Amino acid sequence: MATGDVEVIGGSKSFWLYSKEHGFDLTHPATPTSPLVYPRIPLQTRTAPISIDPKKTALVVIDLQNYFLSPALGRPTDAVGLKVVDKLLQVAIPACRKAGIPIVWLNWGVTEEDIETMPPTILKGFRLGMNFVGDWRPEGVGFDVGPVKLADGLIVEGGKMLMPEQWNSALYAPLEEVREPQDIWINKNRESGFWGGRGVEEALSSRGIRTLLFAGANTDQCVGGSLQDAFTKGWDCIMLDDGCATTSPDFSRQCIEYNAAQAWGFVLSCADFARGVGKMQGTPHDRP
Repeated sequence: MATGDVEVIGGSKSFWLYSKEHGFDLTHPATPTSPLVYPRIPLQTRTAPISIDPKKTALVVIDLQNYFLSPALGRPTDAVGLKVVDKLLQVAIPACRKAGIPIVWLNWGVTEEDIETMPPTILKGFRLGMNFVGDWRPEGVGFDVGPVKLADGLIVEGGKMLMPEQWNSALYAPLEEVREPQDIWINKNRESGFWGGRGVEEALSSRGIRTLLFAGANTDQCVGGSLQDAFTKGWDCIMLDDGCATTSPDFSRQCIEYNAAQAWGFVLSCADFARGVGKMQGTPHDRP
């Protein structure tokens, strides 16, 4: 349906607005003919310009935990995930704080019951112990990691592998330092945090969130799985390409980014996101 020069994409309950001049409007006004929503953030993505409402947007950061990143646990000191941490700390997270966009930390955190009922293929994947240097290898989800010596010489108990409230399942330390009390923490028990039953959908819906920015690791596994499920369930999905990383072959990253840009939503860099936040319009009189 078209209203003047604006095309309505979707139905009465969920729609975007599109114009050749401004691209896709993801701010979700009450009706297609309602006044423009403010504040609004203009963003240039790989495929088209879009606008989002910061009050209806959240940044979802996936699996940037000690287990996957900490050199103290045998992870490489030049791991691709550490570059993602730098991008988030220096660019994306400050932009979210400036715009008032909440942050969701969506991480592995399984229970004993989860271990008993999880598909064997998930448990098999963790027993492979990939991307470690040195001799230490995990025995599997739920097993005791044992003592871990940190860079400053302090020895901590690693805790049970990827179970809640353990050192190994905590946020990587530089990220933990910027976590704030109002942030949302969700434990997941599958690669996708949106497959159901862990509370992330309720946490987002209760806050009126409609648009999700995705970051974390791995691009083609937990990030990609979560993004696809979120897209299927109706959220607007935007991937921060350099805010994600994977240890898989590069064609895996390319496949997810291609589909995220062409089919599941939009893709842009952390810098482009921050640039858009810098142009945020608080009222109709603010120039983009």
